[in-house]
Amino acid sequence: MKKGTKIGILGAFLLLGTVVLSSCTASFCSVKDKAHMLYAFDYGITSYYDSSDKPEEAVPLEGFDGVYYTASISNNQAVEKIVNSAVDQGYREPSVEYFIEMDNVVLSRAIAASGQTSSSMTRDDIIDVLDEYGYLKYYDSFNDKIKLWTNWDNYNEEVRLNIDIDQYPDQDFLTFYKKQMNSFISGYNSCIATTDGEYGYYGYGSHKTPIEIEKKDWGYAWKKGFLEGLLIYPIGWTIDSMVQGFINVGLNPDNGVPQLLSILFITIIIRLIMMAVTFKQTTGNTKMMELQPEIAKIQAKYPNNTKREKELMAMEMQKLYKKNKINPFMTILVMVLQFPVFICVWGALSGSSWLSSGEFLGLRLSDSISSALFNGSNWVGPNPSAWTALVLFILMTAAQVTATLLPQWLQKKKQKKVAKLSKNLTQKSQSNKMKWFTYIMLGSIVFMGFFLASGMGVYWFVGAIMSIAQTLIMQAITSHRTKKRKAGR
Repeated sequence: MKKGTKIGILGAFLLLGTVVLSSCTASFCSVKDKAHMLYAFDYGITSYYDSSDKPEEAVPLEGFDGVYYTASISNNQAVEKIVNSAVDQGYREPSVEYFIEMDNVVLSRAIAASGQTSSSMTRDDIIDVLDEYGYLKYYDSFNDKIKLWTNWDNYNEEVRLNIDIDQYPDQDFLTFYKKQMNSFISGYNSCIATTDGEYGYYGYGSHKTPIEIEKKDWGYAWKKGFLEGLLIYPIGWTIDSMVQGFINVGLNPDNGVPQLLSILFITIIIRLIMMAVTFKQTTGNTKMMELQPEIAKIQAKYPNNTKREKELMAMEMQKLYKKNKINPFMTILVMVLQFPVFICVWGALSGSSWLSSGEFLGLRLSDSISSALFNGSNWVGPNPSAWTALVLFILMTAAQVTATLLPQWLQKKKQKKVAKLSKNLTQKSQSNKMKWFTYIMLGSIVFMGFFLASGMGVYWFVGAIMSIAQTLIMQAITSHRTKKRKAGR
């Protein structure tokens, strides 16, 4: 197999592994959370009015005094998309009367849940009741085994009895509707909240609104999985508490500043912990830089890339590492240990309810950089989020490239000062392999940063800046030790 093919396969596996592992963390969204999400997409096609603001085509709403309504599938972009897609696939188009009657059933159930009576309700009362209880359209709150869609199925049975059979959709459309609605909410998982409240932006097209998300506790997290309880929830709880703390001191969550500050501080905390955990490995890397002259001498003794010379060079290198208490495989081990932490941080950041709320310079932290850049409308307007996303991606990429390649640049600069006795093919081959591995890992991070939530891009940018600072500090320590050692000779 050619070298280029091997590198391509390795890169593909790394990218695939990153994507797969990134999706391994469980969603914290409860059935109730998902019901609220679904209702944010299909809140009905009916618009309600008081007598003072009703259009000419509005008709009285039966059972209500002074309330009028109009209805059109075009009033709801999500429903309109589902209907158009169903028609394109050959399904029979449901009637407007079906959706109107469904809205009537949803309203009656919401009023019953609120304990009010329809005759005394105004248009504003109807809107308030639907905002609070409309999600019951998808949530069976009276069943011991709470499930999505149970109420929706029951509501459909009631609608079927109240309208002509030719106005009622066929089973193909009902199945298609469920599938499409589930696909609308499948990408949302920002449900880690330590207090009940309204978070995020949910809905289709131009209609997006915050929804009610339930409080989650640590016990709930452990039921989701081991990593969810061990790391993801504690990190999410810390983020949530920080955001709430910044809000309590007067910062506005709508402009995204409390959320950005929480990402900044959680990044610093996690990086400092990881620095402490990897201190021995970092020290080992520092020692290896100090030993470059001796390593170069050993490599120069075996200039040919023969099997025997590889074995002899490996034995001498092993003795040198053992003498100086260096484990060259510690770097790989640390990378393996850091990866689950990365996945958990990603799970906490993408799962945080607060980080799905607010926006910074027009960019919602829950939106991916790619979605902001690929949407043409994001390049214009009072708050063009695409420009913010572009600057963030450039900064993140530049910082990540610098953080990843800086150790190699410094080592290359140091090696120029080391006298090369002869060309070493073995050392060159190993160096090329490490370079390709580094480039592939770097490409994976940039790739994921482009498609994951923007908040993750902020995390990677801050983390990369800290890595750069750590590398420069360790380089300064190494230079100081080397000068001190030479002065003591």
